[in-house]
Formats: sequence, structure tokens, C-alpha cells
Amino acid sequence: MTKLSAPGHPFQYAWHVPNLEKAIEYWTSVVGVGPFFINEVDSATMEGFKYHGGEGDLKMRIAWGQGKEGQIELIEVQSKEPNVYHDLVPANKTGFHHIGIWSDDYFADKSLLIEQGFEVVMDMGVNTNICYFDTSETSGSMLELIERNDAIVGLFGMITQAAEDWDGTKPARTMAELMGG
Repeated sequence: MTKLSAPGHPFQYAWHVPNLEKAIEYWTSVVGVGPFFINEVDSATMEGFKYHGGEGDLKMRIAWGQGKEGQIELIEVQSKEPNVYHDLVPANKTGFHHIGIWSDDYFADKSLLIEQGFEVVMDMGVNTNICYFDTSETSGSMLELIERNDAIVGLFGMITQAAEDWDGTKPARTMAELMGG
């Protein structure tokens, strides 16, 4: 059996949340993960964005925080159009949505997962090399395939360093703060 290019390496665990600030408060004050860095995403800025193979419209706020055993991603969808997150979790509910895995050979891994019968339900566009597969029938969640490249590894490395240095203050931060701006 052919294997993924980076097997056994889930690194991100993601929840759909109806209220991002409330979710960040839970993760920081109860679980002790933080700080979280908030990013606004609009699919209109992503060339080639696809939802179930067609056009899609997605606006969301996401927050990344690093735990000791993996990255936590919180996703608050702001658009009303059908989207990959509400395919699995109702808009007004908090629920586990996907795991993220690295890919060292994105197009080969994408083809392999398609050959195994998993549908690409969202493709983040031609410049990102990130897509989601519906694996919910077998795993209960979606699978996000993320090309491992210097830019994303560097970004997530900065989030990891911020978590290691975190003193418990300011649990929600902007991406500009992460970048030193």
C-alpha cells in the first residue's frame, strides 16, 4: 500500500466554534493552552478556492494556539453560505472538525487520498496547497492536508515559541503582534 509522504504526523486539532473569544477563554483559562493568534480569512482573496469542486464563499476568523502535544485551531465562520465547517458541525454548535497533517509531497498525497475514495471538500486555492478531505464516515472528522513549506513551518514555529514564552497574560492576540508589528 502506498503511504502518505509524512505518515503518522497529525499536528493540528481543530474545532468549529460559534464564538471565538469564548472558545479562547476556555482553552486558555481551563486547559492552559495559549496564547492564541487571530487571523481573518476571506476566500475571495484565494485564487482557485473551491468548495465541493465549485465556487465557494467563506469568511472566517481563526485562532491558532500551541499546546505541548499539538496545535489547537479554533474556527468561527462569519459567512452564511454553505461551507466545509458547517458540513460537519452546525453553525451554532462547538464541535471537533478536523486534524491537520503535514505533506512533504502535496500533489502525490492529494492524489493518494482521492484514489482511496476521499472527496476534496475544500481546496484553499492554487497558492496555498492546503485542502480538506471528508473522512468523517471513517474517522468522525475531516482531514486537512497541509504542504510543509518554509512559510507555514516558520509561522507555526513562531506560534510555538510564543506558547513556550507565554506568562498567561493577553490570551488573544493579533497576527501583527506575532509578526512583531
